[in-house]
Amino acid sequence: MLSTQTKDQIEDLLDQFTAAWERRDIPAILGISADDIMGYDPGDDWRVHNRREFEAVLRKRYAMAETFSLRRGACTIKAEGMIAWVIGDLVLTIDEEVLPCRFTMVLRGTGHRWVVVQYHLSRSAPSNT
Repeated sequence: MLSTQTKDQIEDLLDQFTAAWERRDIPAILGISADDIMGYDPGDDWRVHNRREFEAVLRKRYAMAETFSLRRGACTIKAEGMIAWVIGDLVLTIDEEVLPCRFTMVLRGTGHRWVVVQYHLSRSAPSNT
C-alpha cells in the first residue's frame, strides 16, 4: 500500500522535475536522476543509458526551441519498498506547438530521497472519441 508520506515525496519529485524542465535547469534535473538512469525521449533514437547521455539529450532538446512549457496532468503512483512507478499524462508545448504526451517513470528510494532511474516520454495517440 502506498503511504501518504511516500505519495507526497513522489509528487514533490514530479513537481521538481516539471519546474526544472520549464526553467531548462539541467543541473536540477540531473540532481534528481540516478547515475544509471535509462529511458526514451521522443525523437530519432533518443535513448538514454546513463546520466551523461541524459544530459546530452536534454541539451539537444533545449537547443531545438526557444520556449518550453510542461504541464503534468493526472498520474497514478504505485510503490513497494524502495521502488516506485508512475504513469501519467502531460502536455508539452514547444514553441507554441502543443503536444499531448504520456510518461512513465521508475523511481528508486535511496533512504533519504527518491531518484529517477527510468523514464519514457511519448506522444499520445489521437483520441477516437
